[in-house]
Amino acid sequence: MKSLALHGLSVFLLGLLSLSAHSADRLPFSSSFETGDFSEWNGGADASLVVTNEDASQGTYSARAQMVDGVAADNYKDFYFGDHVVVGGVAADDELWLQFDSKFDADFRFGQNEDIHKIAILNFEDENGRRRYQLVINILVSSQTYFIENLAWNADRSFDKTVNAFSQNVGSPIGLTKGQWENLRMFIKLNTPGQRNGILKFWLNDQLIMDVSDAYMREDTSYNPNKLILSNYVRDTDLVGFQRWDNFYLGEEQPPQIVRPKPPILLDP
Repeated sequence: MKSLALHGLSVFLLGLLSLSAHSADRLPFSSSFETGDFSEWNGGADASLVVTNEDASQGTYSARAQMVDGVAADNYKDFYFGDHVVVGGVAADDELWLQFDSKFDADFRFGQNEDIHKIAILNFEDENGRRRYQLVINILVSSQTYFIENLAWNADRSFDKTVNAFSQNVGSPIGLTKGQWENLRMFIKLNTPGQRNGILKFWLNDQLIMDVSDAYMREDTSYNPNKLILSNYVRDTDLVGFQRWDNFYLGEEQPPQIVRPKPPILLDP
């Protein structure tokens, strides 16, 4: 009996070691900016991006970018993980969760010359640190709704094509609510190279609004997500106001479900 118990314990411990060994390097990652700076991130341009204590979805601090009329916005912060060349670790090669809080102030004015405004990006980068695929969480300006682009890039850094474009396909139409924090949560399961079997799910304030089971997000390649970007890059200069981010989570396990601060508002039919 004792030998059987020891055998069972050894099998259990080996299973735990196997799970631990497969965990992607530097995950799970969380950033609530409570350090008062961007020290949890790995650098990036911050022309008008700051950590501030004037407004937070939880705690004291959040990140804030200011859009100024006549000036293009190029703010971003990077976080490297998994098999990124900077990390050189175990890849995030199966399932991944991204959750964070987002806010556009009540008087925020989107630009009129571009229809897409970025919020956050997952990059799939190659052995040279060059983006090959992206999942970009945006606001579609014309409809004020959430929209996810799946982009492909060439090795020479040139744009290749849009692989997928995901918009709401579940429930009654829901749009952005300015002036309040909204919780965004995305789940992906990578497609088998060459097969259209990738999964993408997206929740707004804990309400599922996108559910896709045939995503071709990395086509026939084996590139993995390995860089998170907090971003609001936009070439339009006709926009004004504050955009905010808080409470980032990135990991292979499902994060706690959060509703901030109330369910999303339905769009007029």
